[in-house]
Amino acid sequence: METTIALEKQHVRALAEEYRSQGYEVIEEPSQEQLPSFLTGYHPDLLLRKASEGVVVEVKSRTSLAKESQVRELARLLRTQPKWSFELVVVDEGEQLEAIEDVHPFTREDILRGIAEAEQLLSFEFAEAALLRAWSSAEATVRLLVEEEGLLTDQPTPRYMFKQAVMNGVVSRGDYRLLLQILRHRNALVHGFAPPDFDATLVRALIDTTKRLLQSTTSIESV
Repeated sequence: METTIALEKQHVRALAEEYRSQGYEVIEEPSQEQLPSFLTGYHPDLLLRKASEGVVVEVKSRTSLAKESQVRELARLLRTQPKWSFELVVVDEGEQLEAIEDVHPFTREDILRGIAEAEQLLSFEFAEAALLRAWSSAEATVRLLVEEEGLLTDQPTPRYMFKQAVMNGVVSRGDYRLLLQILRHRNALVHGFAPPDFDATLVRALIDTTKRLLQSTTSIESV
């Protein structure tokens, strides 16, 4: 339990710095006096403001999310508040692959198939399904790139892997920001939450970025 709490707090600090770099005013673990009146009684991890926009952020592990009712209450409440949005960030505890035997990373062929399927889903206006399908190809592509550089440890979390990729020049800062943005949308969707600012242009950006990154791998097959 203590390890899970420490992991959540580590992600809260990292997200706070990320949002500050994007120009947000960030309050970590805001007090009741720092919250708007409609949030009285709630204890969000981060409160963000930029111009007239407000964002409430909750960081949860899968373990704590299953026991937490406040997250859904916050999501419902913030849907009723103009110019406010809710963001759920789910911390990967690194346990999800352990129960599955004989898993292996996507091959280049698997990645290309995922891209094609995501584009087909997007053409049918199934944008959320397209994002989830494209995400698996995007994550696998970054894994290929960092493996080629000899940077990857066994089964790292996506956030850690992306951080290694940008720090070592494997992906650009712009690609890194896009991947983190879409990671948050992906996490919300797979846990039954509707991201407030989701639209199909994000999926298109993810697909195009994945194609471009895949072209930079050592394989010479066309994308």
